[in-house]
Amino acid sequence: MQIQQSNRTHILVVEDEPVLQEAMVSYLNLSGFIADGVASLAGAKSWMLTHRFDILLLDLGLDDGDGLSLLEDFNLQDKGLIITTARSDASDRLIGLKAGADLYLVKPVLLEELAANIHNLSRRLNISAIKSWVLDTSTWLLESPDNKSVKLTMLEMGFLSCLAESPSAVVSKDSLIIALGQQPSDYDPRRMEILVRRLRTKIKNSLYCEAPIETVHGQGFVFTGMISKK
Repeated sequence: MQIQQSNRTHILVVEDEPVLQEAMVSYLNLSGFIADGVASLAGAKSWMLTHRFDILLLDLGLDDGDGLSLLEDFNLQDKGLIITTARSDASDRLIGLKAGADLYLVKPVLLEELAANIHNLSRRLNISAIKSWVLDTSTWLLESPDNKSVKLTMLEMGFLSCLAESPSAVVSKDSLIIALGQQPSDYDPRRMEILVRRLRTKIKNSLYCEAPIETVHGQGFVFTGMISKK
């Protein structure tokens, strides 16, 4: 059975500094988006021909040319464009804005500020990715953004309810263990790994989409989508 495409905001990060690109992509994924990274104009052109995206996060000073040349090859009229660059001159900023940038951010850029700007831009563009998952605490149902629902067990409900208290933030394993009615000192962490694996499989098979539950190794778990409780 075909799995439906995720309805979170898709972001392409075009950045040729490996450490910065990895930091941006990782942080944006943990903030509830789907982010991919490429390091060159050639890589960006190839990726954009075969993938859907909503927002382009573009560095200008790439090794194989000026990032703005991408705008000559692709129509971004219905997309968001955020430029991140070391070029701070007013003339460069004006060129970027005239080229269609929604935001022109001069490096270094705070990742928290970047994520907040992308959330705001998503709302302005009316991207469907901002639809929320809903956790019904009375019926123990998890409802996807496209209005499909799946029944949860008591343990699955406790696990997701704890994650839903801090969406897009890492929840520690100890906090999750306590939410399951157990004590961290007596709990075998492999039990949680099995719980999460089964929950991901249930969501995929029942709702036909990937579960927005990410493992942060050595720390805990994060629900990367928007979620509300009722």
